Amino acid sequence: MRELVVTDLVRGKRRLPCAALFEDGRLSELAAPGEEEQSLVGRIYMAEAETDAPEIGGAFLRIGKKMRVFLPLKHGKVRISSILPVQITKDAAGRKEPVAGRNLHLAGKYAVLSRNPGKTAFSSKLTEEEKTLLRKWLADQPEVPYQVLVRTNAARCRKDELLAEIGVLASGMDEILKAADKSPCGKCLYAPEPFYVRLLRDLKEAPDRIVTDVPLYLEQLAPYAIEAECVLYEDGRTLSLAGRYRLPEHIEKLLGKLVWLRSGAFLVIEQTEAFVSIDVNTGHSTKGRIPEETYRRINLEAAEEIARQLRLRNLSGMILVDFISMRSEDHKDELFHVMAKLLKKDRVKAEAVDLTKLGILEIVRTKAERPLKETAGPFFDGNRGP
Repeated sequence: MRELVVTDLVRGKRRLPCAALFEDGRLSELAAPGEEEQSLVGRIYMAEAETDAPEIGGAFLRIGKKMRVFLPLKHGKVRISSILPVQITKDAAGRKEPVAGRNLHLAGKYAVLSRNPGKTAFSSKLTEEEKTLLRKWLADQPEVPYQVLVRTNAARCRKDELLAEIGVLASGMDEILKAADKSPCGKCLYAPEPFYVRLLRDLKEAPDRIVTDVPLYLEQLAPYAIEAECVLYEDGRTLSLAGRYRLPEHIEKLLGKLVWLRSGAFLVIEQTEAFVSIDVNTGHSTKGRIPEETYRRINLEAAEEIARQLRLRNLSGMILVDFISMRSEDHKDELFHVMAKLLKKDRVKAEAVDLTKLGILEIVRTKAERPLKETAGPFFDGNRGP
């Protein structure tokens, strides 16, 4: 059973909107964008070019009076004081401003439409057979002056659904570009759907059931929940929806450093500004066992949990995993390929880069929205142990 739970965690006057996917009772996906500040990723604004910054490879743009964003040079040079539409691609991180791009895009469940024209592209996770079928379908699509990227989810849709969505996205882009011709600096031309709708839309496998105790959330989710039973939870007087699914407990654990594995081994996860380090420890799981085979088993168990923790904590950038050292080259190769396979299931692009001789595996996961520690951490501050 796959259940998507959408609710608000409440503490006094504080509120933390949250969406969580449970698979057979186990938490597998989580989104909690923060009580104070929602993610800006995906929003399209009119911005004014303020200053060049060639020493760091870009320029700074102003959006309204209070917000500045960084535009990398790969998006082309801009004339100072010019006003142009840009899309936020990364939220602010620490003292770094949000990052913006000029190639505007709109995302649907089955396709992404980019402003710049180009050949139709396909998700690398689609098989060649799936791509061939989708190309035949797209041959009947009226030509649009934008690039189309067909997403992995298109493998499970009907032809009419895919073509209709591309038409809607193209009309939306037309309206945005038309509005950009007459809008002032600071104007927001487009804001993506709420985070819980995006989570539902981006899931590779639809949930069997959607449960929420907020009527507005149910109303917004329903159009995307064709295959799921939608339930409005109304037993809040006895036990809140968040309490029934133990969401506060789950999130508080994710904000801590230690993660225990079923074998008795454990992970230590630490975030720094430069990278994320994950240390795999044997704990009490080696007593009376053959070391090499035990290390192999623990590392494989840890790999599965690490892939899950990256998703749930929204960890990104450079991630260094210190696995338990193994002598067997076959075991090392197995671990690397298992980790690579697990990362392919991630909704965010993640890649296993290399496994060093010391057993440290390098992972790169695309940076986009802020980590759970930054978004949900303030809500739980003062109520969490080490």
